[in-house]
Amino acid sequence: MHIVDTEEKRWLQRRFESVRSAPDFSADVRKHVLERLSAAEGLENYLASKYPGTKRFGLEGGETFVPMMDELIQRAGGYGTKEVVIGMAHRGRLNLLVNILGKNPADLIDEFDGKKVIERGSGDVKYHQGFSSNVMSPGGEVHLAMSFNPSHLEIVAPVVEGSVRARQDRRNDEEGSKVLPINVHGDAAFAGQGVVMETFQMSQTRAYKTGGTIHIVINNQVGFTTSHPQDARSTEYCTDIAKMVQAPIFHVNGDDPDAVLHATQVALDYRQQFKKDVVIDLVCYRRRGHNEADEPSGTQPMMYAKIKDHPSARSLYAQRLVDQGVISEESAKAMVETYRDDLVAGNHVANALVQEPNASLFVDWAPYLGHEWTGDADTTMDMKRLQQLAARMCEVPDGVDVQRQVAKIYEDRRKMQAGGLALNWGFAETLAYATLLDQGHPIRITGQDVGRGTFSHRHAVVHNSERWLYLCAASEHGRWSAAFHHS
Repeated sequence: MHIVDTEEKRWLQRRFESVRSAPDFSADVRKHVLERLSAAEGLENYLASKYPGTKRFGLEGGETFVPMMDELIQRAGGYGTKEVVIGMAHRGRLNLLVNILGKNPADLIDEFDGKKVIERGSGDVKYHQGFSSNVMSPGGEVHLAMSFNPSHLEIVAPVVEGSVRARQDRRNDEEGSKVLPINVHGDAAFAGQGVVMETFQMSQTRAYKTGGTIHIVINNQVGFTTSHPQDARSTEYCTDIAKMVQAPIFHVNGDDPDAVLHATQVALDYRQQFKKDVVIDLVCYRRRGHNEADEPSGTQPMMYAKIKDHPSARSLYAQRLVDQGVISEESAKAMVETYRDDLVAGNHVANALVQEPNASLFVDWAPYLGHEWTGDADTTMDMKRLQQLAARMCEVPDGVDVQRQVAKIYEDRRKMQAGGLALNWGFAETLAYATLLDQGHPIRITGQDVGRGTFSHRHAVVHNSERWLYLCAASEHGRWSAAFHHS
């Protein structure tokens, strides 16, 4: 095991070895997994029959991704999570939008038919679109937000992390227990794009950490037409990049929904326990070409000869449950028929979708739309209040011994505040921050030298020369109104 922390290793060993990696799930749980698998496969089959050859970047071969996401969201809600932010590329996005986030199938069909009128928005293709909704969980309502993402695959990962960190900061969620980031990757992009490493590198820094991210790799073992590992990467696994932060990596068979469910539960529990990133490598396959207009057997003839005769994950699992007496064959077939009937009728097919969501869980963007910037903002400030703020920002608490040159900067600022010296840039900039904070606007500045300032002009953070302690010049009574992160 590449993890060096003893507590983490023992925790993982207990979770897997106690059940020999084969937990005994109840019949109801397994029936629910089959129902979600039927939904995942049902949508793909419906779209394939109605729009053959039309690009949708389907999930066929990796359908267990849908029950995995369902379990993640419901289990996170049980932990008290209020928001889940999801980033992913186009593979399986339409399936997730309809079966998990609750996009109305009728709206998706209108997009395929070209009937949807775009009054405002990007006009981008349907498998790049974002979405948001609320679902009910054992712990209450959970807001789901899927980020928009172009066909630049991994670029959405740091965007999701930034969105999550902002939501956590607004909620004063320092541990990251209320907002959960989930980033979904493809095996080729996960191993091939540098932004993946950069996002991992920031995952535990004070400026950017989010309490751990759930990474899911839909590992269909082929990137467009590249399938040989020696052409795709220089590592044993596509997920080896995650070892740099000692993230646990669970390789799980996409044709074994029980194993997928177990890995999903352990992954989320680990994240909640240790507040670190964790990776699920969902080893599956791609039943069709890179898109539905491609013919993959031209470049992978042997692979696709096997895939052609391979039963779907849903078929295999349904047969297993029938053989074990968990469900009757008629009930399993009824799930398929019921789902297709709902699709044809245009009914919502996502479980636990909240029709009248709690408005406090999400941001209403409507007031921000349709405005033009006029430049007529009132930036005046009361002189007396400015002087009070200037005096406060020049204070260094008793007992804090600052370095000689820094002390001189603060001494000069006190003279500026009193009118004895002309204001310099550092004083004016810090005073500008103070006015924003005074009006209730939080400030966040990040970078390697933002506390001091590149030209030694800011010194918004002072360091005690006698013992390790740093103070933000804009803080009050120990409360961090402004955050200057050296990373």
